[in-house]
Amino acid sequence: MPQLTLENTAIVLDSTCDPPEGFFDRPGMYLVPLTVHFGDESYRDGIDLDHRQFFAKLEASDVLPTTSQPTVADFTAVYEEARSSYEHVFSLHLSRKMSGTCGAAMKAAEAFDNVYVYDTRTVTGAMTLLAERLRARLTRGCSLDEARAYIAYFIDNSLLLIHAATLEYLRRGGRIGRAASLVGGVFDIKPLIMNVDGELAAYAKVRGQKKALAAMERFIDEHCRPDDKVYFALIDALNDTEPAQMRELIERLRPNAEYVLTTHVGAVVGTHIGPGSAAFAMIVE
Repeated sequence: MPQLTLENTAIVLDSTCDPPEGFFDRPGMYLVPLTVHFGDESYRDGIDLDHRQFFAKLEASDVLPTTSQPTVADFTAVYEEARSSYEHVFSLHLSRKMSGTCGAAMKAAEAFDNVYVYDTRTVTGAMTLLAERLRARLTRGCSLDEARAYIAYFIDNSLLLIHAATLEYLRRGGRIGRAASLVGGVFDIKPLIMNVDGELAAYAKVRGQKKALAAMERFIDEHCRPDDKVYFALIDALNDTEPAQMRELIERLRPNAEYVLTTHVGAVVGTHIGPGSAAFAMIVE
């Protein structure tokens, strides 16, 4: 069976993976942007607006922006480009419970051989972490079955925990899902939200950073063992301090943990989560 490598395999992601700077500058990496709309003005996520420009515009805007998914034609163009240079294409997208993006990708992929589309059942830096861990396998070479098995494993076992500065943006944007029970309550409550099968679900209501970190420690203890090999990504939405605290916590609790990257919430995810939040994604291997 032929080996998949970085030389013969491409990866496509949509912009809700919230990539760090330079992530898509590498060969074989392709971005399909979603769009954010401020009234009559439209911007491609991660292309026309970076994360800081978006949040500055969000703060100055009187109305909450709206977002829209890529078209089938958008994906078709990217798949044509990728397949002209690569034998295999893995296309990884945010949860279908959050957006129709994956559906458009699947429709476009019907016209191509060797384009494999996945609903990752997650969002933001968890998707970027998946791409990096897949690239690690391609770096040393793997079979198609091994690559597909790893993606399926990641989808079923990855973790995402968000410390939200507010739920107001999720509520107003209609993306609150199973976290609706956290709305309201005591002043200064900043809830912890986890990803459960492609939806955002309540994990804990906490007040203050000390209690938030204690709840994160409990979350880690519930989902992996002290000697597990853990790979993790940090995610910030204009939060310059908390990701570092999350990293210290994870590395202290899990000595075998390996930091992979930090992602920055962009325009589309930022529309629904707002500024000030922080999160981490992790996978046990």
